Amino acid sequence: MPDDVSEATIKAQAYSYIMLCLLQRLERREPGLIHDLLDGIKADYEASKTHARNGPPVSLIFEEAISFLARAKQGAES
Repeated sequence: MPDDVSEATIKAQAYSYIMLCLLQRLERREPGLIHDLLDGIKADYEASKTHARNGPPVSLIFEEAISFLARAKQGAES
């Protein structure tokens, strides 16, 4: 394992890859699934902005989830 990459980072990337593959397969079986997930997460993100205690970590989590689903959608369409 490279010294500059932690075991936790490698595991997180592996899990991310598995989730991406699963979402793309599900999208092929149930077209529109990723779009629906994106809509729901975007709505939750907007709603979370009204809560003062939801600072940068929360917004970063939502932004990463949206980015991840956008990648999954793009991969499923190709």
